[in-house]
Amino acid sequence: MLNIRLEGKLPIYEQLYNGISRLISSGELEPDERLPAVREVAKQFGINPNTVQKSYSQLEQAGLIYSIPAKGSYVSGGGDAAEAVRKAVSYTHLTLPT
Repeated sequence: MLNIRLEGKLPIYEQLYNGISRLISSGELEPDERLPAVREVAKQFGINPNTVQKSYSQLEQAGLIYSIPAKGSYVSGGGDAAEAVRKAVSYTHLTLPT
């Protein structure tokens, strides 16, 4: 479950990115599971679709998700997503136990 704070200190796109990456790393989102459409997420949280698209684009660049044109965005395969989360976390100077 994602928790977005519209008045939070972090930008909304970062909150989405962090929330989705947390769901992927915890296993709540399975490999090849379809993510909600950009417009669905935007409507659910009352935010601009461009904000959601920015988060999805960054998740794709990080290797956490992949997109299929006209089909949607999906969680990357198990090892790929886990490795991408580890890289993202180590990038922020945190370490995960192996």
